[in-house]
Amino acid sequence: MTQLSALYARFDAIAKGSENGNSSAAHGAILDRLAANRGRATTDGWTGLSLERDGGGGRLRLVGVPPSESYRTGVPDLVREL
Repeated sequence: MTQLSALYARFDAIAKGSENGNSSAAHGAILDRLAANRGRATTDGWTGLSLERDGGGGRLRLVGVPPSESYRTGVPDLVREL
């Protein structure tokens, strides 16, 4: 499976018209990747997980509290393959 950053790059290219494709399918792939990362983060002990938009209207990102920490931060792309 493609890394989250590559999925966002594909979505952006489709949106700009520089690449052919289905933007809804690309967005769905991003959501699937974020859901997989959420499952992995939960297994790894992250808490308080939620999806947020950068700047209120930008890209979706998964945030939460890492194990043994007390602050919220972005969850890294934890999934190696789907």
